[in-house]
Amino acid sequence: MSGPTVAIAPVPLARSGRRLAVVPVILLAAGAVAVGAGLLRTEPWGLALVAAGALVALLGLVLWLVLLSIRLEVEVATLRVRRLGGERRYTLVRGPVTRVPLRGPEAARLRPSLAALAWGVGRARLRGDETIELVRMAPSDTMILVPTDHGRVGIAPASEQQLLNALAAAARIQQRLDEVAERARAYVPLPPPAPEPAVPAPAEGDERPGRVLTGIERAILEERLAAQRAAALQAAEAERQAAADAARMATFIAAEEAQKPLLAAAQRPTARRSVSLPAVRVPRPRVHVGRPRLEVSGERLRDFVILVLPVLAAVGVWIAAATQQRLDMPPAQLRPVAAALLASGPAAALAGVVARVWFPRLLGLVTITSLLGVGLVARALLA
Repeated sequence: MSGPTVAIAPVPLARSGRRLAVVPVILLAAGAVAVGAGLLRTEPWGLALVAAGALVALLGLVLWLVLLSIRLEVEVATLRVRRLGGERRYTLVRGPVTRVPLRGPEAARLRPSLAALAWGVGRARLRGDETIELVRMAPSDTMILVPTDHGRVGIAPASEQQLLNALAAAARIQQRLDEVAERARAYVPLPPPAPEPAVPAPAEGDERPGRVLTGIERAILEERLAAQRAAALQAAEAERQAAADAARMATFIAAEEAQKPLLAAAQRPTARRSVSLPAVRVPRPRVHVGRPRLEVSGERLRDFVILVLPVLAAVGVWIAAATQQRLDMPPAQLRPVAAALLASGPAAALAGVVARVWFPRLLGLVTITSLLGVGLVARALLA
């Protein structure tokens, strides 16, 4: 029975945020356009268009979250690819870990399942004849091929050295665990005790290779195996930590060596020189500011006239009614008339301004509707 999986380290993947967002943003934009078009329609299929647009936008949002949640972890004898809503495990097998170039004159031909994208997750074709599992979140120059039970897995990490160190640590820990398992299998049970006089002796040819362990002996054996397993894991972790510390120290020393010439050049004394330049008279430029002119194009003037027409019509109807003494009525009867003229006059003009800004083609329709409303109020008031 195998023990629990021991995590080694998470491996950051190379990511391109803009390329990952292309497809989700397109889906979100298409969904928003469909929802907007559906809201402008009063037909029954407008609701269906709104529902379809919302579904497409939700699909784009979920795809974006899934792409952002993809993580890679190296465990003992296992690669685990985690994402939102699930994960997939690949068991490591014996074989070479290779680096494959994806750009340049010696680039290998890679065809992911979605060939139009610069990233790929899932199955892909390498060199046209090998099916691999791909975990590539950016258009990287190279990728690392790792042998697993599902075939080779192509990984594009942010740091190839970090991935290789994690795989090496996983291999060392697995080797220690195999050694512990070999020692456990090599355990020889104690010889059987002499048979009691009351028990008949076994027949010839019925010799048993060992005896059944008692509960105490089994507990001692399990404790010994657990101690050996813990010691192997601790030693492998110490080796991995020492390798990581050595890599960081080498990087720090290389950075210091690269900065020494710059520090020496900065500390070198430099002679200051003073240079006197002849006085040069710079002529003051003359700035001519023209008078502002108010230019009104024909299209804007036409739209302004169209917007003012409902207000002028409502004011004209009110003045005509006041001249003919048609407004001499109780306040209870005058309020609906005033509200009707206000709605078909100034309020309709404001609606025309909104239509002019967002929906210019609807400006004529809004104006004609408001003028018809003013005409109906005038017919009821002046007839």
